[in-house]
Amino acid sequence: MKKKKADDQLILGFDETEPQARPQIRTQTRPQVKKRVEKPPLQPLDLKRAALGWLVAQKPDAISVRVPTRISKYCADVAAFWSVGRRGKLLPKKTLIIETRNNREECWPDCSRHEGLLNQLKEAKELKRSIEAKIRKNEPNLKDTDNLFNEYESWRYKESKNKEYHKCLKEIDKLERAVYNGSFFEQLRRAEVADYLYLAVPEGTVHSDELADSWGLIYVKPDLGTELVKAAEFWDCPVERKMHLAQNIAITCRKSLLFSLGIRENADGRPVFTPIPHRRRGKAVS
Repeated sequence: MKKKKADDQLILGFDETEPQARPQIRTQTRPQVKKRVEKPPLQPLDLKRAALGWLVAQKPDAISVRVPTRISKYCADVAAFWSVGRRGKLLPKKTLIIETRNNREECWPDCSRHEGLLNQLKEAKELKRSIEAKIRKNEPNLKDTDNLFNEYESWRYKESKNKEYHKCLKEIDKLERAVYNGSFFEQLRRAEVADYLYLAVPEGTVHSDELADSWGLIYVKPDLGTELVKAAEFWDCPVERKMHLAQNIAITCRKSLLFSLGIRENADGRPVFTPIPHRRRGKAVS
């Protein structure tokens, strides 16, 4: 009872030893908590815009979207090329393709079946990196000596005498075939039109070790900023196939140009002039 009485005195804010004192009820104001406004998930168009923004910083000579590859039914989400002049002719020096996906299921339609294999692939690639560290220590003769800067040093790991390393490479190759064989990513690589292949996904969607070795990975943030998680490996495609991609980029750019100026073509090839599409007013991306 004494404890309850003391508690009542504490709450009302007065003491019985001062009979003249009036009870003063103390009120406590709770601090206002700002509601966290969650941004809507990235849409396919957002990912393409972010990929284009990342490409612009690389200063390619031409960019386009939905570009057909050598296999007509496969179109690249974003494609670009860089030109070089040789004997008065312009040739594609480098070609690049970026595929965009919103989630893991879009990367691997049967992801549930492949989830276990993807985990094994990640473990195998972690093992590969650890063995490569041993090779750098035990076989320094495999380091290329023609690099100008140490940060760009390269190693001829495949010439290593480490049996465990070669066994690991075979395991990775086996797992990649099981996951990617027949997939869009594999078909795109086999088309051999792009020297560099990238996958752009919302931040944290996939792990870099879940991709085939030659593919690079770009994370897209909610504000459309990008983070290069893994650089793509050089695929060294034939010049004539890079020319094929460059021509397809030009064709898709032609369609976009005509549409933007309100021109469409009839079946007989004659132009039809339509109202020029109005630009959509959107909020600036912060």
